[in-house]
Amino acid sequence: MDILPLHYNVFNGNVIIRAKFYVLRVAVNRFLNKRLTKEVKSVGEDRDNMLCRLFVSLCFVLSYFSCAIAQEPVQIFYEERVPYAVTSEEGKVEGLTATPITVAFEKAGIPIQWRNMPFKRQLITIKANKTFACGIGWFKKPEREEFARFSDPIYQDRPTIVIGKKESNILSKYSTVEDLVKANNIKLLVKDSFSYGKYLDALIDKYSPNKLVVVGSSNLEMLQLLLVGRADYFFVAEEEAEEMIRSAGYSISDFTFHHYKDMPSGNFRYLACSQNVPSEMMNRINNSLR
Repeated sequence: MDILPLHYNVFNGNVIIRAKFYVLRVAVNRFLNKRLTKEVKSVGEDRDNMLCRLFVSLCFVLSYFSCAIAQEPVQIFYEERVPYAVTSEEGKVEGLTATPITVAFEKAGIPIQWRNMPFKRQLITIKANKTFACGIGWFKKPEREEFARFSDPIYQDRPTIVIGKKESNILSKYSTVEDLVKANNIKLLVKDSFSYGKYLDALIDKYSPNKLVVVGSSNLEMLQLLLVGRADYFFVAEEEAEEMIRSAGYSISDFTFHHYKDMPSGNFRYLACSQNVPSEMMNRINNSLR
């Protein structure tokens, strides 16, 4: 008799874990079948007592295994990106999006394990839904909500700006970012699979500007592409611009920053988790973020 299903949800005060307990399933089924056979053979055994003893035995076995795995941490994916997430000399991940997540999980009593991972691989991994994991600092998009659970906002950017090379004055010819994106004589630098927020994503989709798409490039590489003339500009959050230039070893004077009057308020950033992270846990995280 197959008493336990193949999938079993374990919950305690700290964490919910969904896993395939094949070994546990086999062991418990054998144990309970043996007990059941023994109880049935016992003449005069009261049926209620028999069921009670079986229930107590089941609870004991399951509690043993749940305690053994309950402390498995949630993997938190991040990409080194000043000032959002940076690994300190002490090995701590800190920043505008990292620190609120550390505090929220601590308040919720949920253990975490930081893991540095390129953003595109984060997308693939969380979409595959084979891990108990979340990525920090994501923008929320309808296509991402189809495979990920999003938290409440963890940070709101200041308005996005445009960064270009100092020697070029072509960007100053445009008074709106829409006019900039429509121009076909300049080249936009974008990261593959990145979102730049609802407004800019819509403009890029609408006008299909001349662009250079790079995969997994660091801030240093993005800036280098501007300096050597491979592209003319890219979008960046205002609070990130100067930090990324300094951390790459360049001078602020090598670049220009442009603010456009039609640029909307800054984007919200979220924690995005695989479907393996249950909604009950997301509620606890959100309560801790408030």
